[in-house]
Amino acid sequence: MKTLQVYLEDSYLRELDAKVISTENGVVLDRTIFYAASGGQPSDRGTMVGIARYEVLDVSKGDEILHLTNPVPSAGENVRLMIDWERRYKMMRQHTAIHVVSSIAMKEFGAMITGNQIYEDYSRIDFNFREWNADISKMLQYRVNEELKRGVEVTVVSMKREDILKIEGALKVNPNLIPNSDTLRVVRIGDIDIQPDGGTHVKNTSEVGEINIYKIENKGKNNKRMYFSLQR
Repeated sequence: MKTLQVYLEDSYLRELDAKVISTENGVVLDRTIFYAASGGQPSDRGTMVGIARYEVLDVSKGDEILHLTNPVPSAGENVRLMIDWERRYKMMRQHTAIHVVSSIAMKEFGAMITGNQIYEDYSRIDFNFREWNADISKMLQYRVNEELKRGVEVTVVSMKREDILKIEGALKVNPNLIPNSDTLRVVRIGDIDIQPDGGTHVKNTSEVGEINIYKIENKGKNNKRMYFSLQR
């Protein structure tokens, strides 16, 4: 992959200078702060400013990170990248909250996450809960909010694959969904959670606010879908 994914090192960087490498199937840059959709987190949006102003409508990741823009810049052009920060920050808060929810659900209720999707104003998580009731919702919401209020630091580290897989509770998804590389990017939320992850997060759980579990759906045997929003 040609593109340096700067957002993996600094999720708070809002602007960056970059160079257009190619535009054949999408705009490929030498570096980017635009998150490419993955793991349930949508891509960033924003603008590139060079010879003209280019709207960034979507970002996808395959062999290369491809930016869908309107109009399209020229190969070799120098551009200033500017993400839609308000939208990004909402995603960061939601993503950190999902990690805390999934950790508490596993530790205290024995539930494994089977899928998730982040939106600007809410998130949904699928769990393999056998049974669900209003009391479990209340207990989970209470426990998650208690942990968030502690103001725990969120850090990103690199770990050997074999080491992270040895940590009990670090895997909350199917191992086949984890990148097959010797070194993994790992997000640690204090003593609350640790797991391989390629998304963007806040620096401290105090930035998340509180979760509000407002809907539960039965999606089949042992599979429940939970929706929650965030409140300051």
